[in-house]
Amino acid sequence: MLSVEISLSFVATPELAKQSYRACHPSAAVARWLPAAIYVVLGLLATAEAVRGTEPDPTGLGVGVLVLLLGIAWPALHARRVARMLRPYAEPAPTRIVLTDAGYAVEAPGRTMTRVWATFKSAALVRGFWVLKTASEGSVAFPANLLDATRTEVFRAAMREKGLLTP
Repeated sequence: MLSVEISLSFVATPELAKQSYRACHPSAAVARWLPAAIYVVLGLLATAEAVRGTEPDPTGLGVGVLVLLLGIAWPALHARRVARMLRPYAEPAPTRIVLTDAGYAVEAPGRTMTRVWATFKSAALVRGFWVLKTASEGSVAFPANLLDATRTEVFRAAMREKGLLTP
C-alpha cells in the first residue's frame, strides 16, 4: 500500500475560487444559458400564440410574458446562486490542504473540511485543478500547480490505488 502524506499551503483568492468552481462545474455555462434560451423561446411562442387571434387571450399572454421574464431573469438567478456559494472566498485567505492515507482535509480561516477517501468517487485533472468528486456532496478542487512533479506522481499513484483515477 502506497503511503500519502502531502501538505500544501497557499493563499486562496476570489479569482482562484471562481476558477475552482469552473473546474468543478464545467457545464455551468450550459446550465445558465440553455434554460434561459428555452424559456425565452417558449415565452415568445406563448405570447405570439396568445395575441394571434382577433381577441388576445389574457391568460395565454400572462403565461407567455411570465415565461419570457423567467428566461430573461434565469442567468441573473444562476449568477446570484453561484455568488452566494463563493461568498466565503470573497477575501484572500491562507489555506492549507492535507492529503493523507486517511483522506482529504482543508483548513482556512473560519472553515475546515475533512473527508475520508471512501466518500470520493473520482479524481480528475480539469482546467488546471485536481477535482475530487464525492458521491453526494458535490466536488472539491485544488490547483494542480501546488504539486511539484514528485508529489504529482505520488498523488496520481495514490488516486489510482484508491480507484479514483483511471489509468
